[in-house]
Amino acid sequence: MRKLAPFVFVALLSACARPSDGPTAGGFYSASMPHTNERIPVVRLADAPMNPVAATPLAYSPTEPGLSTMRSGGFADNRLRRGDVIEVTILDTGEEGLFSSTASKTLTLGRFTVDSAGTVTLPFVGRQRVLESSPEALQARIVNGLKGSAVNPQAVVTVVDKPTSGFTVNGGVRSAGRFPLTARKERVLDAIALAGGASSAPGAATVTLVRGKQRASAPLDRVLNDDRQNVYLLPDDQLYVEDDAPTFTAFGAFKSVGEFQFEAGKLTLAQALGRAGGLLDDRADASNFYVLRNQPVYSQVAAATAAKNPGTTVMTTKPVIYRVDLHDVANLALMQQFKVMDGDILYASNSGMVDFAKLFTIYQKSVPTAAAPLPGSGGN
Repeated sequence: MRKLAPFVFVALLSACARPSDGPTAGGFYSASMPHTNERIPVVRLADAPMNPVAATPLAYSPTEPGLSTMRSGGFADNRLRRGDVIEVTILDTGEEGLFSSTASKTLTLGRFTVDSAGTVTLPFVGRQRVLESSPEALQARIVNGLKGSAVNPQAVVTVVDKPTSGFTVNGGVRSAGRFPLTARKERVLDAIALAGGASSAPGAATVTLVRGKQRASAPLDRVLNDDRQNVYLLPDDQLYVEDDAPTFTAFGAFKSVGEFQFEAGKLTLAQALGRAGGLLDDRADASNFYVLRNQPVYSQVAAATAAKNPGTTVMTTKPVIYRVDLHDVANLALMQQFKVMDGDILYASNSGMVDFAKLFTIYQKSVPTAAAPLPGSGGN
């Protein structure tokens, strides 16, 4: 009987304090909320919603203004300012004019920068003060300056660069930088295109527009689908594209644990398991594989509020645990339909034999013996 005592002791310890990397299978069924003690339900995969992402409303409320708070008529001020770069081309259609000895009737004078005094020096017409003038006004002055040298002169002034009237694009784009505003009146999507496009999918990116002390944000897919969000830009606007891709986390007996990004609504549980490398053959309990989720719950607002905001829904979350038994072939088919959601945790528990083996290894270690006395220490 005494020979059996150590084994009984080990068995009792294994039942109440087994060494493990995380919760056991039984721990999931007794899980409850810490403040309310409400039991967290454990649902079989066969009873889980197969398309929760497609069935949910938009990630934002249509009543949220988003970027529409930054609406404007766009940048229409074409007056010349210090640092602006212009290109000047003159034409002469007369037979005995300025270009009578040349084959071409057009001459590009070149590019000129408005200096700190607000002036430019042009061939044939000399120094001109152009600060706060329009390109059209400068064209008229050039034509007047050419009279006498040309029979029927014409001039074209093109603004090539306006450093003081630019905007910046940073964040999750392929070519961040500062870009000029032109007469085309660039909008948010124009700016992102000039920066090489967003580096992530539209459903995984958020656009933030900063204008002075104002700030507004909207998902990129909303900007694409709602023209009111694609607002005109003004000088010194700052656009920031943030990669906001959803992620899931894999813990436990997977070959690869960690956080993984994915595109919302397109990753199945089977694909997520593949991302994590699958289960460890020598460690995982294939019958106890879990998905922990804060399940969104959508409900209509109270009647008093609904009168002001008809059709508005309120989203809350409720914890739920989905159990997957990989020994059941039907579950493999269901995993191809079950969509992973942002924030999901995939947990693969250890096999009971693995935990028992750990415990047995601990108690198999010999008890350390006392060190032998040093020579001459007086020990007998």
